[in-house]
Amino acid sequence: MVTIKIYGTLRLKCGMGQFETYTDSIKDACRLLALATGTPEKEFRRCNFAVNGKKVGPGTKLSDGDELVLLAPSGGG
Repeated sequence: MVTIKIYGTLRLKCGMGQFETYTDSIKDACRLLALATGTPEKEFRRCNFAVNGKKVGPGTKLSDGDELVLLAPSGGG
């Protein structure tokens, strides 16, 4: 089981801050989150990702017990 934590504006858009699922990649996790929340998958793929506290890319594989953090990009002016 992978624990996914969502931060930033995406947390508000999808209506949840944490999700647990069985998945083996970040790409698959984004797809599952999109299905579960009704939020477009591209919103999740734009995030910065960290696995177990280390910044990683979207192609990273996941293992049972991992914690995946999604931090939505933000902008301002």
